[in-house]
Amino acid sequence: MLRMTRAELHALVWAKPMTEIAREFGVRDQHVAQACDANDIARPRAGHWQKIDHEKTVESEALDNMRYALDAVVLIQSAARGQGRRRKSNGESATRRKAA
Repeated sequence: MLRMTRAELHALVWAKPMTEIAREFGVRDQHVAQACDANDIARPRAGHWQKIDHEKTVESEALDNMRYALDAVVLIQSAARGQGRRRKSNGESATRRKAA
């Protein structure tokens, strides 16, 4: 489980891509994004990291503290293996195709 303040998470999501954050802390990038949205933490828009890679000027958004305090704690569950959608075995998908 990832536990940090809103200010720390804001600084982190503007310092590196969410996929890197997810890999580093063992969480899913979607969970990081959901935590940002739920706690009013602005995230970089699509293309932000590509602009940085091409040395373009980018601006980060300030952390809004109207609804939540800067030191409010944000919890992000770690990525558990084996959860999520169950993949079909080859036998199941072949049977479904024949039946259709």
